[in-house]
Amino acid sequence: MHRFHIAALADPQSLPRITGFFGQRGLVPAAVAMQTGDGAMRLRIDVLGLDDGAAAVIASKLGALFAVTDVAMIEAALAD
Repeated sequence: MHRFHIAALADPQSLPRITGFFGQRGLVPAAVAMQTGDGAMRLRIDVLGLDDGAAAVIASKLGALFAVTDVAMIEAALAD
């Protein structure tokens, strides 16, 4: 499983833009968690079935989305 940690501006279009990014690629996240505060939004999105190369490309492309300020990606165990 790959876990994406995404920071973005708390803009009304940020959440659908970020989650829609996965849907446009035929991916359904295993889990999505979000927190907001101080004008920012922090998301954790877990995705199963990606290889490391595809996950790295997705992380890079997420970082180019409007309002996204930071993206980190790790490979995580299913129980995390």
